[in-house]
Amino acid sequence: MNCTRSILGQRGGAPAAAGQRRAPCAPRRAFVAPRAAAQPQGSSSGQGSGDQHQPSRRAALLLAAGGAALLPQLPQLLAAGPARAAEAAVAAPEGLKAFSDRTLAYSFFYPATTASGTPLSLVLTRPPEKYSSAPPLSADARQRIVCELFDLRRFVTVSLTVGPVSGALKGRPQEEWTPKEVALTVLIDRSTARLSTGQRTALNDVEEAHREDRGGQAFYVYEHASQGSPTSYDKSQETFRHALAATTVRAGLDGTPYLYTLNLSCPETLWEDLLPRFKQSLEGFRLDATTRDYIPPDKDPWKFF
Repeated sequence: MNCTRSILGQRGGAPAAAGQRRAPCAPRRAFVAPRAAAQPQGSSSGQGSGDQHQPSRRAALLLAAGGAALLPQLPQLLAAGPARAAEAAVAAPEGLKAFSDRTLAYSFFYPATTASGTPLSLVLTRPPEKYSSAPPLSADARQRIVCELFDLRRFVTVSLTVGPVSGALKGRPQEEWTPKEVALTVLIDRSTARLSTGQRTALNDVEEAHREDRGGQAFYVYEHASQGSPTSYDKSQETFRHALAATTVRAGLDGTPYLYTLNLSCPETLWEDLLPRFKQSLEGFRLDATTRDYIPPDKDPWKFF
């Protein structure tokens, strides 16, 4: 509009001087100026747009360098990630690894190799959690799996379950419990069959059971076997699993005794090679001193999160 008025104003009048003919171009520079003003200051050669993106490039380079530095440690980080709240307090013997959990205050060893040296790849398939949110072993939800490790290739499992005293043990003083009674009480929730009388019976055969006292704490150790299903490791129709377990007792908030059970199992074909490691693992099983992170099994039993 200013350019048009300038041109119309010159019609019929004296010719404009050479310097005055450039006046209509000034508005053009003023019109272009806002576009230039949108550019970042400090550069007139186009480098401003490049500088605008430099921080993100720099951050990307730093992230790439950091990732490259951590890459060799990735397997250890992945293994430790789910169990950050379960740092081992003691070093494990050769062929074993140590594991502990502060939420329910327990620790144990688990095998890293068989007795003959075959490596195992036990991964944490169920991170440690409090009793109220743990999945139940049976429909009555008494015993619950608070931690589980599993070898996907050789079908070796390590699990820790917690549950209140029940069955033949309920209402009786612990001094009267027999090791086999403790074993059957735990196993009846693990796998059972219902008799014609309506009673349940454990499908696991308890082959041996005894009591061990460690530092004033009673541990009921027992060996049991059960029929399993064909797997990629053992495809035969008649497959069996062999296990070694230990159960100990800790009182809840109101004094109700709770059974803590560490169970290690494997296919029958691996039993002889794993039995020494299983025994060592149970020797490392203990209930730790409670800290402020400890959550008793009977605290907020309705709270699933």
